[in-house]
Amino acid sequence: MLDLFDPPHRRIKDEREIRYFYTKYREKAPEILSERASDDNLSSRDRRHWRRLARKARRQQSKWMDELKTG
Repeated sequence: MLDLFDPPHRRIKDEREIRYFYTKYREKAPEILSERASDDNLSSRDRRHWRRLARKARRQQSKWMDELKTG
């Protein structure tokens, strides 16, 4: 729902990144993204980025898994 307020370029970029993670890690993608979000070696800006992607990946997990099965 909050994706409606994201700028279009961010929405497209996020979708590409999430697709990449689901292609590479399958159902573990949200876990991997959450791990990156909690990595203290990253800047707070980078952690916010990974947290946003993890949130979106969790919310849309069924969509991405269905896409991987049909694709």
